Amino acid sequence: MSGTEIPEPDLLQEVYSTGLLVGLLVDRELAKAGVPDQLFSFLGWVARLQPVTPATLAAETGLPPTTIRDYVRRLVERGDVRKTPNPADGRSYRLVLTPRGQKVADEGWLAVVAALERVKRHLRRPTADHLVAARELREAVRLALAEPDAEPPSTGAARTTPQATSSSR
Repeated sequence: MSGTEIPEPDLLQEVYSTGLLVGLLVDRELAKAGVPDQLFSFLGWVARLQPVTPATLAAETGLPPTTIRDYVRRLVERGDVRKTPNPADGRSYRLVLTPRGQKVADEGWLAVVAALERVKRHLRRPTADHLVAARELREAVRLALAEPDAEPPSTGAARTTPQATSSSR
């Protein structure tokens, strides 16, 4: 390989490292705003899609149903979301933010915007270009995880688990 060629796996290395850095930056801004960072990103998905079923959250985030159930349980216990009956199906439920959850989401969103403003000062292309690419990549990764031969990640100590990043918060 010549010095100008970039190996394709570098894409995932860059995205993985970028995700970690974004988590650090957003966590810093959330802390400044006094907003809990734990499960903040997941709460943001609920805020964005509400009223939302766990199945829709799983489809949008790519998280397994067991993780969705755990996050929902924790957010309900914390008082940030509540379950409402699903009118389309008497057996299931939809999630909506409580007033407390809406306050956390609103204050947290301002922290996310502050983090984005800090990043935008250093971008060489419009944020819309990055957003289109990020959404395309997120969908491709979600589909790759859904493939029948996809194995769950190892829980070995050498790998940082997604729970340690803001993407699961």
